[in-house]
Amino acid sequence: MPEIQAIVANFPVGSFESYTPVEVGLIHKTYRVETNTGTFCLQGLHPKLATDEILADYKVVTGFLAERDFPAPRLVETSTGAAAWDDEDETRWRMTTWLSGKTYNAIQSEDMAVSAASMLGRFHAVMDELDYTFQTKHPLHQTRYHLECMQKAAEKYQASPWFEKVKGMIEEVEEVLPTLLLPTLPQRVVHGDPKISNILFDDDLQACAVIDLDTCCRHSVLVDLGDAVRSWCREGSEDEEKELALPWFAAMMKGYAQGGLRLTAEELAWLPKAGRLITLELSARFLADTLEDSYFGWDQSRYSSRREHNFARAKGMIHLARDMQTHQGRIEEIVAEYFTPV
Repeated sequence: MPEIQAIVANFPVGSFESYTPVEVGLIHKTYRVETNTGTFCLQGLHPKLATDEILADYKVVTGFLAERDFPAPRLVETSTGAAAWDDEDETRWRMTTWLSGKTYNAIQSEDMAVSAASMLGRFHAVMDELDYTFQTKHPLHQTRYHLECMQKAAEKYQASPWFEKVKGMIEEVEEVLPTLLLPTLPQRVVHGDPKISNILFDDDLQACAVIDLDTCCRHSVLVDLGDAVRSWCREGSEDEEKELALPWFAAMMKGYAQGGLRLTAEELAWLPKAGRLITLELSARFLADTLEDSYFGWDQSRYSSRREHNFARAKGMIHLARDMQTHQGRIEEIVAEYFTPV
């Protein structure tokens, strides 16, 4: 990999001064870069999120949000006007503006959940005005696809010692996930990965920006809301076996109802299942990568391998999905309390 200073030289951001690795995030290599003109975010993009189509979509999305004065990163094109710079190792490097704010791996309070949900709702409302056909071919929240990938990995790696460890979880996902598949619902612009660490907060734990816009596309807004439930409404990290935090779920529904899109009756009928859908979809992805050892980043300070970390993540997500099922009745009551169909 080239030196960070050499990479920065390909962007019109002034004279390089320093950089700091950013550890948050599972996919890209991210650095905070200081120059004499300001602070920027430099990312070495994961190949699956570095296609020409995704970069084109990213440019349109960030440009549109800038026009609407929405707090999100702004793309910094290379000195030659490209959306990214390619090094000799075929890594694509993208530069954006740096946004002030803090990231968290877990919700800290009900007020924080209300604020985050209101920000996500505002994002959906603004992006609902975008007239654009997305070019991305990345299979975002294609639940059937991820289920099939897990099944193919299970078939391919039956001789692996890891297969026996994940076999029971794979069978559980195979049984439950198909029952949660969404029907045809309105296709809206979604973030695609609204985990809590992709929202920035100020010192008062109020949401102040949305980041990581690589996966924006058109889909049911329920995939965003379901992913937010999965990420926000529990304590601890996703590799811990924790239960659903119903007060935070209620706070999230309250915040989104205040500032988000008005949802149809059919969307509201499926909203109580959306958290479990995305939780088990992610379980399928973690289980596949436990066998394949090829995609997700992992914490080398806590685990000896990617497989071990993904195994723990899969266990954490399946535990959460089971607890969501236990509280399904109360989840439905909360949704009905805060939302009125269009």
